[in-house]
Amino acid sequence: MKNQFHISGILLLLVFLAACGSGKEESVASSDGPIQAQILTVPEELTTEQISTLQVKVTQGDQLVDEANKVTFAWGRKGEDPTNNKSSQKQGNGLYSIQHTFDEAGTYVVVAKVEANGQKKEVKEEVEVEKPKD
Repeated sequence: MKNQFHISGILLLLVFLAACGSGKEESVASSDGPIQAQILTVPEELTTEQISTLQVKVTQGDQLVDEANKVTFAWGRKGEDPTNNKSSQKQGNGLYSIQHTFDEAGTYVVVAKVEANGQKKEVKEEVEVEKPKD
C-alpha cells in the first residue's frame, strides 16, 4: 500500500512539472513575437580615416533586448561577400556595437546577425563611405 502511494505521488509530481514547463514555454514564444533588428551608424555620414560606430538595435515586440546571446557584424564592399566579421559589445537599451575605420571610400554592405531568445535574425544595410571634406 505504501509503494502505491509513493508511485502515485511521483507520477502526480511528474505530470504537474511537465504541465508547468510546457505552459511557460508557449506563453513566452507566443506573447513576445519575433525579434527585430535595425542597423545604425554613428556618425550618420561615414568618412574614411575616421572611427565609426556600427550599431544594431534589437527589439522584441515593444521591448528592448539587452540580453542577446550573440550579435556579430560583417561588412564588405557592395557586390562582394561581407568577409570581415567582428563580435559586438553590449551598450544597453537594446544596442550592440562595434567600432571600425573604413580605409577606402565607396558603398559597403553591413550585415548584423543576432541570436536572442531562441531566435535568429539577420539584417543588411548599405552604407556610403566618403572621403573627408577638406
